[in-house]
Amino acid sequence: MPYFNIIKWIVWKDLLSEMRSRENISSLFFFAFNVILIFSFSFSMDRDMTLALMPGLIWVAFGFTSVLGLGKSFLSETSNDCLSYLRIAPVPKGAIYLGKLIGNLCLMLMVELILVPLFIVFFNLDILDKLLPLLFVMTAATVGLCALGTLFSALTVQIRAREVMFPLLLFPLAAPVFISAVESTQGVLSGDPFSFYRHWIELLMIFDLVLTIASFWMFEFILDD
Repeated sequence: MPYFNIIKWIVWKDLLSEMRSRENISSLFFFAFNVILIFSFSFSMDRDMTLALMPGLIWVAFGFTSVLGLGKSFLSETSNDCLSYLRIAPVPKGAIYLGKLIGNLCLMLMVELILVPLFIVFFNLDILDKLLPLLFVMTAATVGLCALGTLFSALTVQIRAREVMFPLLLFPLAAPVFISAVESTQGVLSGDPFSFYRHWIELLMIFDLVLTIASFWMFEFILDD
């Protein structure tokens, strides 16, 4: 079976399953909505402070939402012993990883695209002219989170305390992604020239590349174990 066909069918299977059940996307949305609602009431009295803290608030909401969503990436494969079939399937394990990664990326980006208008409404943000660079930063950071999240979801799927172990593994290693994303978002929302935060964008893309390659290489060993 051609390599890219394997990736395509895994992505299609994950997205079709999600569209039928809507279990993950609905739970992610309502969780993130509650986080945004709490933040909006907490910082409603000081607009200047709210604008200064906005990049951090955005990535706190996205970060915790990613834990909830990515942690369940391989949970669906445990039913009917599907995980064992993936292990013995005569296909490249890297194609399985890339399929799950792209599926997770699509899911997380859908949730984030829903959440951005909520941030604009609840915090009265005037950022319509900054949406394109903001979406680019969000996509770049989400790639890094999904690269790690897909790997650690496979690693912890059969651990009894996976709800605890998954964030303990994800957050420390994803710290450079979060830092770069927050600094890049700060530059975008502040209206700074691109040259002021370009190094953060470059650092974020380097981390994406390194994390994706490392996770792709390690996935085969994790799946075989």
